This record gives sequence, C-alpha cells and structure tokens, in this order.
Amino acid sequence: MSHDYLKRYALLFCSLFVNAFGVVFITKAALGTSPISGVPYVMSLASPLSFGATTFLLNLLFILIEVSLMGWRKAREKRFELLVQFPVLLVFSSSIDFSMFVLRNYVPETYPEMLASLFFGCAILATGIGWAVKAHVAMNPGEYVVQVIASKTGKPFGNVKLCFDATLVLLAALLSLLFMRGIHGLREGTFLAALLVGPMERLSYPLWRIFDRWLQPAR
Repeated sequence: MSHDYLKRYALLFCSLFVNAFGVVFITKAALGTSPISGVPYVMSLASPLSFGATTFLLNLLFILIEVSLMGWRKAREKRFELLVQFPVLLVFSSSIDFSMFVLRNYVPETYPEMLASLFFGCAILATGIGWAVKAHVAMNPGEYVVQVIASKTGKPFGNVKLCFDATLVLLAALLSLLFMRGIHGLREGTFLAALLVGPMERLSYPLWRIFDRWLQPAR
C-alpha cells in the first residue's frame, strides 16, 4: 500500500474514533440515540452485551446482506470493498465501548444540558463523517449496505437512506417493546439527530480542505 493511501486510512480510522464519541454524546443526552444506533443500543440495554458489541453484530448482519444482494460473483469482484469493512467495523465498535467508558460519569441532568449534549454529539458525528468522506477509501457497513440496496433497486441513495433509517427506528422500537415492555433509547433526539447531522456535515465539509495538501500524492 502506498504512503498516500496510508494517510487516507489514518484519516479514516481517526474519523471512526470521532464518530464513536459523537454517537455516545448523543446517546448520553438521554433524548434518544441516532437512528442507525437505535437497534444496537436497545439490544445492549436488553442483554449483557456492550453497546460496541451489539453495534458490531448489527453491522456484521449488514455485510451479510450486502453479499446476499450482490450475489457471489459480484461479491468476489467487490471483495476488497467488502473485506475492508471488517477492520472499519472493529475499530468503530471498539471505539464506542471506549467512549462509553470515558464518558461513564457524564450524565446531563437538566433538559438544556441534554439538548446541548445532543447538539454537541451531532456536531462531532458530522465532523467524523466529513473526515471519512475526505479520506475516500472505505465506507462503513451502515452506509455501504444502503449503497448496495440503492444500486440493486435503482432508487436514489438519499431515498433509500431515509427508508433504511426509518426501518431501523421502527425495528428498535419493536425490540424495545418486546424485551423491555416500553420504548427505550428512542425519543425526540433520535429525530433531531436524523435531521441535524446531514446539514451539519455539509456545512462543515469545506473546513476539511485543510487535509487536501496532506492527502495529495507525493511527487
């Protein structure tokens, strides 16, 4: 692997660490976690598994769905894109557990403090997503599975992403009702996170031009 790609992967893995802290700040706000983290968070509450472990298992399922939708021949052609998701997933899920440990005593008490934590988490998550886009070397399974579904159905990525996130929120609600007899981990913050992260990422993306010179191939 060239030195230039090593720099891009370094930025990617830094983005995963940042993303994890963003997810945890949103979750610790206690106003509902982000849509894609709803299912693993509910399962972490309903089982002895950690938030990071349930995140790993859900995203592992996403990879299996990708392979199933692609078919064996296409999956072989895309094997690098599929395989690189495993280290991405391992770093991200481990970073979630690390972030939960670091912020274990962080408990916003008043509603304004909870909202501040939510907005701060959304801003951190938007930053991490921007860094991952700038790195431009790999996608996490939660994004890649949407791309595969969009390609398979011929529907726009944005529309598929909206339906995918809505499905995950509904599934998290059903699992919460089934295992805990109530709605946990899903509140107004879930919908605020869904609305805020995308625009925050687009607004902040021009800031990450600071990486352009560093990421340029050496001459």
